[in-house]
This record gives sequence, C-alpha cells and structure tokens, in this order.
Amino acid sequence: MFNRTFRNTIGSRIICSFSYRTSNATRFHSTSTTSKTKIQEILNSTITDINKINTSINNKYINDTTAKLEYLERGIKKADELTAQFTDYTYKFTKLPANFGNNQFIKINKELNKSLESIISHFDAPIAYAFGYGSGVFKQSGYTKNDKPQIDLIFGVNHPSHWHSLNMRQNPNHYSSLKYFGSEFISKFQDIGAGIYFNPFVELNGQQIKYGVVSITRLLKDLATWDSFYLAGRLQKPVKVLKNDLRVQYWNQFNLKAAATVSRNITLLKNNGKFDEFEFYKNITSLSYLGDVRYKLGGEHPNKISNIVEKNFENFQYYYSPIVKDILQNQSYYLPKGFTNENVLEKLEEKISSTSLTQAAKGILTAGLMKSVKYAWAKKLKAMKN
Repeated sequence: MFNRTFRNTIGSRIICSFSYRTSNATRFHSTSTTSKTKIQEILNSTITDINKINTSINNKYINDTTAKLEYLERGIKKADELTAQFTDYTYKFTKLPANFGNNQFIKINKELNKSLESIISHFDAPIAYAFGYGSGVFKQSGYTKNDKPQIDLIFGVNHPSHWHSLNMRQNPNHYSSLKYFGSEFISKFQDIGAGIYFNPFVELNGQQIKYGVVSITRLLKDLATWDSFYLAGRLQKPVKVLKNDLRVQYWNQFNLKAAATVSRNITLLKNNGKFDEFEFYKNITSLSYLGDVRYKLGGEHPNKISNIVEKNFENFQYYYSPIVKDILQNQSYYLPKGFTNENVLEKLEEKISSTSLTQAAKGILTAGLMKSVKYAWAKKLKAMKN
C-alpha cells in the first residue's frame, strides 16, 4: 500500500515538476541553441526515466524512503535538463509525458459529439486543431428546452491564406463580400487584433454554427504568452476538443495553470484565506470578460459567468483536476513572462478591452452588415431574458 501511494506521489511530483520547470523556461526564455532534435531526445529520455523510476519502485529491494526520493530527484533533474533548453512554442512534439494534459479531453453527449465531428468533416480545407465551446456545446443556466443555441467552433490552421482559398471555393456563401478581395486579403484581415476570422450564422447539417479561423502559430503564441488573451481566455473554460494538436495540448496546460494561479489568489483574498471551489471557477471564467466591451455594454447575458459555472461545474472539476491539486497542495505557481500577481488583472483588462473592441469592429466586415445586426440583436435578446 505504501509503495503504491509513494509511486503515485512520485509520478505526480515529476509531472508537476516538469510543468513548473518548463513554465520557468518559457518565462525566462533561455538562449540555448540546442537543436530541436536534441530537445526531443531529452523529452523522450525523460519519459523513459519516469517509467524506469516507477518500475524500480515496484522492486522489493528499494524500500528505503531516502533511496526512493533520490530516484525522484533524478527524474526531476532530467526534466530540468529539458526545460532549461526548451523555448520554442511552435515546436512540434511527437510525444508528451504520460497523462500530460489528458484533463483537456472532456466527454459530451454521443449524439452531439457525432454531430460536431460531422461538421468538422464537412470542410475540405485541412484543420490542424479544432474545438467547440459555448452554450451550443455545453449547457448554461438561463436557457429553455426550446432554445437551440448557435454552435461555436474554432479552427486552428497552418496556412490561413491557403485555407481560406480552399474554403471559399467550397463554401462561398459562408463569407461576406470581403471574399471578392481574395484569400490573401482575408488572411491579412484575419491577422488584425486577436488574429481570428469569424463566419457566423452558417447553416450546416441542419444546425446554425459560427466558426472562427486562426493561425495555429497565433493560437500557440496566445496560449504561451497571453498575447491577446482572446483564445487563451476562451480555452480556460471547458471546451470540446474535436481535433487535437500536441503543441496546443502542451501549451494549454500551462494556460490553465496560469488561470488557476490567478484565480487561487483572488479566491483566497475574497474569502479570508478560505478556498471555495465554485468561486474559484467563477473567478477563472471572469478573467476573459475583464474589459470586454460587449459585457460592459450589456451585449452578454448579465449572469453569464455564474450560468457557465453552474451548469458545467463537473466539467470544470475535470478540466482542472490535476492543476487544482498542484497549486493548492504543492503551492505551485505559474504566470506567462511579464505577468505578476500585482499586475496581471490590470494587464489583462487592458489587453481584452483593446482586443474585444477590434474584434467587434472586424465582425461588422467579416459577417456583413445584416448578419452583424442579426448577431448583435440575438445577443441582446439573450441578455434581456433575465
């Protein structure tokens, strides 16, 4: 029993250490020139060593606690070797440590999952990463059984201009009049602000959807650095991953840990040092609405934050399951470079205010005037329900 408990603890600590030290590497941006091939070799070696440690602990001759801790520290040292050299958030992983980021794969209703996969398969243009989110995928309070919310999707693509070129040939009706300027223009216009191009009110397979297209590089940058916080904030709330990319899985785990770091501090401060799990998830959810012009102007449901958490409490628990334990019990800490406990809320509000305003202005052109009015009115009606 002791060996099993200790083995689980070691596995947990190695992964936590791997996460923490990798976060430090990205925060301080080591100037190492080690090749990417060497980085992958170290990563593979780290995974092998972790497996060896678990195997060794199973052997009866290692009964001494000190000896076991030495094995643990050896694994942590190997993780340090990796993280001291790893700085490239665009690096393509071939493998991640066992169970790393598995919390990101939330299960949903089989029928809905099949419907979402069918929507993804409709697009001929290649999609590297995709996820569904919002009230069309996850239930929220304040909706009746007759409500059929629009399904929101984000597509991460490798070559936006090429992607739009293919998609405009297949689905020209998804685009506004901007399509007449060509895919290169669409791609450059997409890159303004948060780097997303949305096509809303698209009828597909009997379902109304809105999908956003983002460069996979831009997505990774936001997750790793909170460059705009537009997608980083979106991915801090439960999403349904429909097509995975190991790079996104890796960096989103640190994005979640950063959100949990901020929320832990806010929650403990507001509750006189006591941890309240529901408030913890509410504080995480509220981060992406700091400075959001739509929220300030009443364009969102007034109880949106509580509604999201109330109906998705178990999804939040699953999504943050390994991270909550890490930041509470192990007192782990992570924020992207340039962010501190003292400046994080102010900096996020500034970024989100600017980005949300830009995206709102872009939306008028990407959706077209009539669709923009329709979308704004739909949002306003939803907000007026309560």
